[in-house]
Amino acid sequence: MIKIGKLAKYKTDDTVLAEIVSTYNKADIDPDCPESVAIIGMVKVVYISGPQQGKHRALSTRNFYHFWEVIND
Repeated sequence: MIKIGKLAKYKTDDTVLAEIVSTYNKADIDPDCPESVAIIGMVKVVYISGPQQGKHRALSTRNFYHFWEVIND
């Protein structure tokens, strides 16, 4: 489960860790049809270790579950 403050590790590289900073919903509006709006769940993380240490990244909840694994305490 995604909760703020939890740690996550990258599934293919155990040395890359990140902390979940926030979760939010993003509106995706189709430029050809402004009445069409999709709500996308987003997760914002900050890298704790690895080559991108200290950088923030936002990715969709779907991609987060695909590439990351939340570490259970």
